[in-house]
Order: sequence, then C-alpha cells, then structure tokens
Amino acid sequence: MLSSGLPPVLLMLSVLELSWSLSDEEKKIILDEHNKYRSQVSPPAKAMMKMIWDTDLEVAAQIHAKNCIWGQNGGRGRANLFATASALDVKLAIEEWNREWKFYNLKTSECDPRQTCDNYTQVVWAETTRVGCGKSSCKKIDGIKTENAQLLVCKYYPPGNRKDKLPYMEGPSCERCPTGTVCENNLCVSARDAKPKTNSVKTRVDPPKDGAPRTCLGLSLFLLPSAILLGLLL
Repeated sequence: MLSSGLPPVLLMLSVLELSWSLSDEEKKIILDEHNKYRSQVSPPAKAMMKMIWDTDLEVAAQIHAKNCIWGQNGGRGRANLFATASALDVKLAIEEWNREWKFYNLKTSECDPRQTCDNYTQVVWAETTRVGCGKSSCKKIDGIKTENAQLLVCKYYPPGNRKDKLPYMEGPSCERCPTGTVCENNLCVSARDAKPKTNSVKTRVDPPKDGAPRTCLGLSLFLLPSAILLGLLL
C-alpha cells in the first residue's frame, strides 16, 4: 500500500470523506472495468499488469473530486476525470475513457487531431498497478463550464502518459511478464494474488449403490462360507 504522507488529522478527515463517496459496488465495477479493458487491448500486450485498488489513491482522488477541479491538481499519480449532468454511472465513465482508443495509433504514439487520448492511454498503461477513485457533486467545476455535475476522479500509480514511452509493448500476451508474476486472463498478476489452480483430473470413488457391500467386505462375505465348508470337510 502506498503511504499517503498526510498528517493524522487530515488523514482522519479524508477517511470520513470516503464514507460518503463511492460504494463498494462502484469501486469493484471501476476496478473490474479497468482490468477488462487492459486484458482486451488490441494489438495484445507483452506485459500488461493487473490493477489493484489503492486506498491512499482513493483518498487523494476523493479530495480532488471534493475540490471540484478539472485538471491534474498535482500530488502522486495521474488523474482521469469524468463529469456528467446526470446520475453518475461509473461503468459508463470507464467505457468513455476506453473509447478514446479509436483515435490513438499505438505504432506512432499519436492521437488524432482535435481528439483526446490521454484517458485511454492511462487506462491501458502497462506499468500502472494501482488505482483509486472518488466522486463528488459539484455546483461548478473549476476549469470547465459544466455546472451542477457529478465529477469522478481516478488516480493511478505508477502514473502513465510519459512522452518518451508507449502505453504498452505490442506482442503475444504475457510474453514478458515480470519475475514473480503469472499470466491470468492476459494480465501479469503477482503470484501471491493469483487464483489457485484446480486439477482438471479428479479421482472419485463412488459409494456403493442400493446398500451393496464395499469390495473388501463383499470379498470377505464370499470367502467366509467357503472357509467354513472346507473346515467341515477336513
């Protein structure tokens, strides 16, 4: 977990703010949607890390959202922003960010003129492993003209969108996953977080049907009369 570095009083206030922020269901949707789109990148990625939720980033994102600011606003991690005048649908928000892939060229690392691709490239930035988000209802958002809107802020670490790098390396899925990770649904997952594998071949012993004796007991019952008869003959 990242260290927030916040003084105890501010940290307590931040935790209280989280209590009226995103629900657990919304957090799960946000995380699942990120990992879904990361696992489905086209062309595929050689080493796409699976994201996990980070509460320190969540605190930072919630403070950012509460301040109703449209911009990066400093701090650790990069921010993706989504505003809507209607009820906030977090699944739709991540879908909108991912939809920017249509304007992005991975080979040239260029976005179509007059379009935005930064949200998409952050969603699929291969080295980013953590995400935390917050939301707020804003009468006015500093930086855009939208009023009376719901604002969603997601922060990422390590941050993406470096000008000297591509979002990910194109190639066979998981071909270059880091040491200590395993491939799971086209994503590189820490070995300790990977789902345990079950054996495909199972050995099963069916119980005897209709009260029939087990094999060993049946053999004993079969041999017992023969032994008695042999004793009588002798």
